[in-house]
Amino acid sequence: MRQILSKHKGEMVVFLIVTILYLLISIAFASKTSIFYDTHNKYDVLLNTDTGVLLNWNTFAIAQDNSKHILFSAIVSLFAYPIFLISQNLAKTGTQFTHIYGFGLIILQILISATSVTLIYSCIKDLCKKRLTRVLIIGIMIVSFPQIFMSVNIERFIYAQLSLVVFIFLVSKLKNQESYLIDIAAIPLFGITLTNIYVYFINLLLEFKINLKKILTHLSLLVAMSYFILVSTKSYNSFFLVKNTINSDSMFIATLPILEKIKMTILRLIYPILYFPGQEILYNTKMVQNGAVNKVFLILGAIVLLLAIIGGIRNFKKKVPKLCLGIILANIVLHGVIGYSLDSANIMVIHFTFAIILLLGYLAQTLSKKQTKLLNVFLGIVFITIVISNIQGFIEIFNLGVQSYPR
Repeated sequence: MRQILSKHKGEMVVFLIVTILYLLISIAFASKTSIFYDTHNKYDVLLNTDTGVLLNWNTFAIAQDNSKHILFSAIVSLFAYPIFLISQNLAKTGTQFTHIYGFGLIILQILISATSVTLIYSCIKDLCKKRLTRVLIIGIMIVSFPQIFMSVNIERFIYAQLSLVVFIFLVSKLKNQESYLIDIAAIPLFGITLTNIYVYFINLLLEFKINLKKILTHLSLLVAMSYFILVSTKSYNSFFLVKNTINSDSMFIATLPILEKIKMTILRLIYPILYFPGQEILYNTKMVQNGAVNKVFLILGAIVLLLAIIGGIRNFKKKVPKLCLGIILANIVLHGVIGYSLDSANIMVIHFTFAIILLLGYLAQTLSKKQTKLLNVFLGIVFITIVISNIQGFIEIFNLGVQSYPR
């Protein structure tokens, strides 16, 4: 037991740091405002998230979600339903139910987020032997805008990130061994966010190439398990409505001139990979994403993305870097090229920021001692600027919350 604890000491420290840091942020906000869980049943209050509406629908505990998230409620309710029951009982003592339940869900999200960060750190630890480098890399993930925001603000995205991270973690740890664990891990991939199933198919092609027998065997298992779960959780109604959801979501596709779309991709999708997005307050009731950003931060973020891509290219013979590059490319195509939710792309970056962080670990693995020192200096600068950016941005959220959504 002592050997196990000693071996995973770093992971436990990371988990505790993330949990404590995010809890402190949440407590500071919850003491004055309900903006991270109760927005008076309004859509898009914070950067186009569905926070208050999801809470009122009780999507996390008892209500079935839509066809983009077929098994979301079935999976998340395993953890959220006990919180819902405890909140109901505590509310009988006189404390407002919404505040108890909302903060309980935030705690759950923080634990989910801490798990994702810890799994990524475990992968990086295997790659990067220099402690300072891996601390800086995982530190950037911890203080990045999407990781903090999607942890302390009630939404679906942090659960989708965990499904992706668990899948990549298993692929990394299995080291090209064939395993049906990958097929099991694919169920939350499509169940929580339907479109993320593409990662499973990419992995199948990388693993088995043109071996159709192997591919069909694994696909058959996935289909059989998915069918059993859809029927047993009575989630099949959402499955049959996928076409309607696709049609309704077409309204979120931006049809713009190519140069304007490239500009928006850089400012609205690439910039908030790490930094608090350009934003403005409308009507003193909501914060929306706009195109005004800090140009120095933008350059630093673009360099981080470029370094991650270089890390992936240098390790392209390995499967995990290929998957990470595929995840980054798929999101840029979906939101940048196709233009889906490009206006509010900041909420989508949580789906691929972790891939960038992991590729930085692969990059560090290939560097000389001198190059590693230069990378550490650069990562330190990035870390400090991210902290500055997020302090400024979250103060704006706090002020908006206190003014329009007070406790």
